[in-house]
Amino acid sequence: MRDQDCFAKNARNDGAISFLMLALKFPRRDTLFPLYTLTLIAITLSVVIAVMPPMVAVAAILIVAWCALAVTEPLFALAFAIILGPTKALYAAALPNEWIDLGQIGFVLIVVSWLLRGLAKREIRIPPITILIPFAIYLLAITLSFTVNQVRAPNAALNEWLKWIEMLITAIIVVDWAKPTPDRSVVNPAGVKFGKTCQVLSKPGWLVAIIIASGVLQTMSGVWEWGFRGIGPATFRIFGDTYRAYGTFEQPNPFAGYLGMIWTVAIAVGVGVGIIVGAGLAPAQRATARVAPTNVWVGLIAFAGGAASLAGLYLSFSRGAWIGAAAAGIVMLIFVPRRRWIGISLAIIGVIIFFTLYSLNLLPSAIASRFADVGSFFQVYDVRGVHVNDSNFAIVERLAHWQAAVNMADANPIFGVGLGNYEAAYETYRLVKWQYALGHAHNVYLNTLAETGALGLAGYLILWGSIFAVTIRVIHRAGGVERALAIGLLGTWTHLMTHQFLDNLYVNNVHLLIGALLGLLCLLLNSIAERQSAQNF
Repeated sequence: MRDQDCFAKNARNDGAISFLMLALKFPRRDTLFPLYTLTLIAITLSVVIAVMPPMVAVAAILIVAWCALAVTEPLFALAFAIILGPTKALYAAALPNEWIDLGQIGFVLIVVSWLLRGLAKREIRIPPITILIPFAIYLLAITLSFTVNQVRAPNAALNEWLKWIEMLITAIIVVDWAKPTPDRSVVNPAGVKFGKTCQVLSKPGWLVAIIIASGVLQTMSGVWEWGFRGIGPATFRIFGDTYRAYGTFEQPNPFAGYLGMIWTVAIAVGVGVGIIVGAGLAPAQRATARVAPTNVWVGLIAFAGGAASLAGLYLSFSRGAWIGAAAAGIVMLIFVPRRRWIGISLAIIGVIIFFTLYSLNLLPSAIASRFADVGSFFQVYDVRGVHVNDSNFAIVERLAHWQAAVNMADANPIFGVGLGNYEAAYETYRLVKWQYALGHAHNVYLNTLAETGALGLAGYLILWGSIFAVTIRVIHRAGGVERALAIGLLGTWTHLMTHQFLDNLYVNNVHLLIGALLGLLCLLLNSIAERQSAQNF
């Protein structure tokens, strides 16, 4: 088997997209990392040991050690931001008077580590980012929403704007840090070797492992809350003495949304590794492929991590997340086979099986009861004058906020009330019986329309439409684990876009995870384009 058989067999030459490569060169500093790291450790340890209680000091020392590693290696910084970022809501609830945001600290570490590595290499490079133009269009639209208008809450607008800037910066840094070396695939965590071109475990492979680990850790927290804690908010109680899982998010819905963006990647990579391992074990491939025992474990661990994230998503009892997961699963089934009709057939069969089980009352009662009124989530009607009771409260509340968002958009059709200003403007546009803003409209599309107007919503749809298009292009052109990862990313975007009809998932530093996943997507496309260009040359 030739080396290039590791890659896409059906790769088409759509032409490599040329990008402006910006580079700043600096004098070399070989001792930069050790000097900064040792100084940081020495100063911090002195302060910590002197002023803190022993247990607190140990925890602080561990965090500082991690930060020191993060300064010298972006992978540790990304791990810090992705794993500890979702603790923002937990700290806000436990320590309301203190500012503790480990996600933002992690983001700073990502940037600092990237800059220091650039200084050490005597250059800071802005790599090609396929989605840069649609991202810029959306950023322009949301910037106009709070610069043209005299917004009620400028700080809220700035905070939301910074989320998208951080998302883009994270994606850029991932692409630059994890770019493949010549003649190497972006990700091959299976360790299956075809000739000499495929990497055993590349930097993106480690990043995928961190993302999967973050999902497993959130699930462990959710399982404790559901089955062992025995206490929780009354509104989270379900089926007697059990409580909906919410992890460190303090709310089940964004917790489930976070896991919904992880399980797709984990399952897809696990299945992709399994396929490659299976090919390597086949008699026809044994002459050219070598499969180590660890490769099997890599696939099993990835698959198990995805199953764990799905379990946490289930224990959240978030109907929006369940719908998003179902949509993601269907889309992934469609794109797994190379022949699209086979994938569509598989998806249809899956849907038929689900509804057959539901109609015959063969689904678990926990699932059936939650889906009993799911159709009402997609009904739109005027809730003014509707009698509210325990059974319809969640639905009526959501529709009331949708109406408030529509009222904002009607009054401010072009630029909206200003990015991040839904809550500040809510009092002016709300329905009489619903006085609490709840932070957002429980629908990202209506929320975007209300805050940023028609321009902002158009920019948002252009951005995500471009991301979907790029992902599908990668699926068609890639092979092996690269293709599996792209299918997982397609599932992630599908879950995000579906779930956000009923909620807002851009909370609790989730945007850093999305930025890392977007970086992986751009890496895949860049790698394919470079290989095609090299082959043509």
